[in-house]
Amino acid sequence: MVVSTFMTEGKSYYNSATNNFGGLFPYPGMRMAGRYKAIDGNLLIEENATMATALTIDTMFINSSSYRYQIKLANLNNKQGKTRSIKNPMTGEKTTLSSIEWGLVFDYDVEGNYYAVVLSCDNSTPFDDITDQRSMTLKVIHQSGTDTRELAQATITKGVSLEDEMNTLSINVDDRSVKISIGKDELQEVLETTVARPTGPLQVGYLVGAGSRVAIERAVLTIENEKQVAAKTLWTREALDEYFAVSADPVEGYWKYLDRDMEDQWLRLGGRYTLAVVRSDNGYDIIYIDGAQVKKSLWHEGMLKGHMTKTVFSGNYDATWIDATMEPIEKDVQATIENGVILTMYFPVFKSQVRFAKVLNTDD
Repeated sequence: MVVSTFMTEGKSYYNSATNNFGGLFPYPGMRMAGRYKAIDGNLLIEENATMATALTIDTMFINSSSYRYQIKLANLNNKQGKTRSIKNPMTGEKTTLSSIEWGLVFDYDVEGNYYAVVLSCDNSTPFDDITDQRSMTLKVIHQSGTDTRELAQATITKGVSLEDEMNTLSINVDDRSVKISIGKDELQEVLETTVARPTGPLQVGYLVGAGSRVAIERAVLTIENEKQVAAKTLWTREALDEYFAVSADPVEGYWKYLDRDMEDQWLRLGGRYTLAVVRSDNGYDIIYIDGAQVKKSLWHEGMLKGHMTKTVFSGNYDATWIDATMEPIEKDVQATIENGVILTMYFPVFKSQVRFAKVLNTDD
């Protein structure tokens, strides 16, 4: 449900040709030894003709524990069969590279340590062969000083450009993990790994490996608001499934939207929610699973949707509810459970109620 209150969603910051790539291109026409960066039409182009990995860090600082970073980019030197030679300016010797890297940087701290999602493409056989298959390797690394540590890796063969066309690379970062998605036309989640988040203000950006020529079409940083962060819990669908499998409490489990009786001028439906109810110290927590329609982008699986506190009357609870805009409704909210299968949330001030049915078959 959503009441007539207003809350600012998490802010998004864009870098594209529209704003001259803002925080990613603070020095127009920048040239450095072995590196060149410029805006070409609607693209930001950066070429790295050195043997060292080049980083471009956005000037925006992040102070939230949760954020999302999406960047649409291509490596123009990633054409199949193409090699790149790097000349050492000191010795004149050339190094030929057949596999080059590019990607995004996140959690860049004040000491220059960072995490990165690094992309590269290779063929399964070095020669033209009918069994040859090209694939993309996606690695998550942590760079601390001169120490590079690989945290996770995935190999992709479908749904992405394996040559020099654009892919969208996306990360969702919270206080304990990063989820990574990539795709040419549609994002697919390919990897999740835990990260030890640094403290203090952090930054994001992109990575141009030796011999790479990276084109950026746009980059979007979305920083979650404080109420989104506060609503997060440690519950995941997998953890809930395991917990409910051994629970003997008839109240605990999944509950799906059944019907409503609402005064639309006071309260309107925020979604046809699926919820999980789990025991807590003084009652039960209500956990969001899916079904949000109003402010859908605010809600993610495992967020706190409300709470039920036991009363002296069996099956009756004092309750709180977090509406679609993440504003709490705390006064005069009650909940009842009838016959162990119907959960009703009452909002008498708004002359409304919503009912949920117990999911008895967990496969549903």
